[in-house]
Amino acid sequence: MDTYATKNSKIAQELSNIKINDQHKITTLDIKDLYVDLAAQNITNISKFWLKKNNHQTMVIKQTLELIRGILNQNYFQYKDKYFKPTKGTAMGSPISSTLAKIYLQFFEELTIRHWMENEEVY
Repeated sequence: MDTYATKNSKIAQELSNIKINDQHKITTLDIKDLYVDLAAQNITNISKFWLKKNNHQTMVIKQTLELIRGILNQNYFQYKDKYFKPTKGTAMGSPISSTLAKIYLQFFEELTIRHWMENEEVY
């Protein structure tokens, strides 16, 4: 994981070494605010993809997915002394939100960016 990721402190240094012409496009992806738009079913399916890809045992996959479903089902946030349940995605400020968003983003990278690089559509 993190195959196509870079730390913010390295971005300027890495970009300064790239020769860019009119045919190039630069894309950045960030998990900021992504977690509030993640569908629970997508999070579960993508987590299952990574668990299977990393050859986890069936029982480990089943238990991990049940934990994720449980977390998403009990997903609340507080605003001005009131509690709310998000209609989709994960709650802002939840410790698990950024982790689930990162798993989702890395899935996108695995399917899309890897394909682009393997087909030399992106360098």
